[in-house]
Amino acid sequence: MIATYFRVVASVLSVASYLLMTNKAVLAGVVINLFCQVLLVPFAVKHKAYDMVGLSALFGGIDIHILIQAALA
Repeated sequence: MIATYFRVVASVLSVASYLLMTNKAVLAGVVINLFCQVLLVPFAVKHKAYDMVGLSALFGGIDIHILIQAALA
């Protein structure tokens, strides 16, 4: 039940992060998107959707890369 709740919250926050990133608030959008990816993993593991886990890892890695670049700039 909690995993499903996390997935719903992650879906809503994904829209918010996309809106932030397209409106030039990239860092805030990236942080929210990274949080979304973390929330999606329990649902994906529970339902044995390991492709979703892989995609979350990929997108999370991209988010972390952007955050590191911003911290070093």
